[in-house]
Formats: sequence, C-alpha cells, structure tokens
Amino acid sequence: MGELGRPAYLRLADVLRSRIHSGEHRPDARMPSIADLCREHGLSEQPVRQALRVLNAEGLTEGRPGSGTYVRRRPAPARIPRGRYDAAGSPFGGHTPGGVPRWTHDSQKTWATSTLALRLRITEGDPIMQTRYAFLAADQPAQLSTSWEPLALTGGTEVVRPEFGSLAGLGVVERMARIGVTVTRVTEDVTARPVLEAESGPLGVALGSTVLSIERTHWAGRLPVETADIVLAAERSRLVYEIGVPAEITPESDAAR
Repeated sequence: MGELGRPAYLRLADVLRSRIHSGEHRPDARMPSIADLCREHGLSEQPVRQALRVLNAEGLTEGRPGSGTYVRRRPAPARIPRGRYDAAGSPFGGHTPGGVPRWTHDSQKTWATSTLALRLRITEGDPIMQTRYAFLAADQPAQLSTSWEPLALTGGTEVVRPEFGSLAGLGVVERMARIGVTVTRVTEDVTARPVLEAESGPLGVALGSTVLSIERTHWAGRLPVETADIVLAAERSRLVYEIGVPAEITPESDAAR
C-alpha cells in the first residue's frame, strides 16, 4: 500500500512523530491544538484525535487534564550489565540504573507455591524465606525484586534473613559461602510484559507501560539455592549481556568447520 493509501490519521501521526524526533516539538512542549492541526492538515477532528492517540500509545506524548497534549520527556535508558558476576556484591543490587542504589526490604517466612517449588526443586508447601525489595537510584524508583530461599538450606543460620546480620546487603554468593554452600552459576530468563497494577506505583510508571521481567536463579551445582523475580521499567532500562568465548575457540578452528 502506497503512502496515499494509508489512512489520514497514520499519515498525520508520521508527520508529528518526525517533528518530535527532530526536536521541532521538544520534551515538555505543548503540542498544537486539535483545531490548529485540523486547519494545518485539512483534516476533520476524528483523524486528528486518532493520530494523537497513536502518539500517546507509543509513549511520545501525554495528555494533561485541562491543559492539552504534551511531548513526553523520555529518560535515557540506563545500561545495566548482566551476564557476569560482580564480585562486589549482588548481581542485581550493584547494577541498578542511576549509580549506587539504596533499597527498602521486607523479609517473612512463607510456603512454596507449586511454581516456586518447581523453581527451587523443593516440595509444594515447604517453608521458604521471601524478601521483597524496592530499589531506588537518585531517589527515583529503579527496580523491584522478590527473592525466595528454601529454609531447609538457610533456616537456623546467620543468613536466614538476607538483610540482617553481618552479611546484610551482600549478595547471594557471599551469604551462601558463609554456610558452606558454593554458588557455581546464575541463570536468568528475561521477558517483556505489561506492568501489573501493584507494580506501577512503586516503579513510577503508568498502567499500560512495558516492564522487563527477569526470573533469576542461583545454583550450587544442580541445586537451586535462591530464585527471584526482578522487574524494571523497559523504557528506562537496557540490559547489556557480556558472553565469554571459550579460549579453545580460535579463528583457525572456526575456519576448519
């Protein structure tokens, strides 16, 4: 379908989007009124409203009650390194957007659901320690995390509550080492999904926004010792993975294949 075959509202959305990207309409600037856009482009009110709805759905504009439509200020995505462990601490605590984070936390004993039982390779109903985190960077919401550890492993030890005692604030690897458990790897399963109502307020994003959801698990050999759900606002986060190449793979061996 050629340009003339596209609906008028999409052609108008293209024009306005281009003006936003070029800086003609700058962040926090008020967009032209519906009446002005109708006159400028020779359109009726309906396609103009549809075009503005497209830009709003794309996150380029936002409506302000009683004031009009404004260009939305979009934060530059923070680069969040993944794929290698930071020896200074937790692989998520040290990589929160905006630099050194601070966080709130709440730990409580609960019991494994069927889903958590599968992730931790324990029996449904087994006792686990659940810790909820809300991370802040530059006093702005950065990410949410809920972590679960089997009490059969940590119960009765000094690391049973992750944020209490002499190892408070350190990562899973350091805490597990204190009780003789050697973490050998960390796996992450990343998906994108709409933000949940319970997450939108703490993350500071609107309902309908997209979040990155990371299902992370620490392993000691074949035994999961901790699993967590980490949630970040997609528009504020860029996950950067570093993948090592085995030393035995050389240009010569590649060429021989």
